[in-house]
Amino acid sequence: MDVKIKYSIVIVAIVIVAIAGYLIYSDFENSNTITITGSTSVVPVAQALATAYMSNHPGVKITVSGGDSGVGINDVRSGQVDIGASSRNLTSSEAEGLSQYIIGMDGISIIVNQQNPVNGVSLDQLNGIYNGTITNWNQVGGNDSTITPVTREAGSGTRADFETFVMAHETYGPNVQISTFNYGMLQMVAVTPGAIGYVAHDYLNNQVKLLTVNNITLTQKSVQNDSYPLTRNLLFLVKGTPTGNVKDFIDFTQSPEGQAIVNNVEYNFTGTNNTYNPTSGIGYSGG
Repeated sequence: MDVKIKYSIVIVAIVIVAIAGYLIYSDFENSNTITITGSTSVVPVAQALATAYMSNHPGVKITVSGGDSGVGINDVRSGQVDIGASSRNLTSSEAEGLSQYIIGMDGISIIVNQQNPVNGVSLDQLNGIYNGTITNWNQVGGNDSTITPVTREAGSGTRADFETFVMAHETYGPNVQISTFNYGMLQMVAVTPGAIGYVAHDYLNNQVKLLTVNNITLTQKSVQNDSYPLTRNLLFLVKGTPTGNVKDFIDFTQSPEGQAIVNNVEYNFTGTNNTYNPTSGIGYSGG
């Protein structure tokens, strides 16, 4: 075979391989599936945003699943998902190589049993309840009954934020119980007369009673002006710089339309927020 022909064949083969590689890379970068895992405190917001986005982009599928903030951070860092969700701030080592996007603000709801006459607590009282120095409701203006404090499992972003706001590096008292997810916390407080716990605001339902903290009621206004003392950011995390559909979705979450959806989920309390859509792939644990 002529040398020139051989050379031409080699060049054509190289070009074909290059084009194929580009197309594969392009398809990956513009994948029609976006995967999100992480904090279940962010899950209701993420699900609502995903539903709205997919209705306007029928060719894109977004799957949302829970775990906890640590899961979201680790999954996105390892490249297992497109977006990680966190309800706590990242450490410097966790944040390395990640782009962070604040998609909303959440207030941690302090909850008690519906029959509890106490209407509010201070941060100092919360600290005493959870470190074991305050053990009876009559010490904070309630009935003569034992307090059963409930916290979340290790790894929960909501627990990490609660400890930052309330515990000041103190350890829990011996009477503190552990609940493994937001709905577990709601159920435990709802059926335990002396219980006190905390959940992300978008999980609040009418089976429990919301307390004021430092005489401030958790509302959209008190969270957004940062006067409510247990206010934290809800984060979407992307490895590197987002591109393609992931970037477009992130942009949507921060648009006026996206923010209206976030606020609707967070603050339009109906008292019946105790179900989820099983077709979304969302499971409740962590948060």
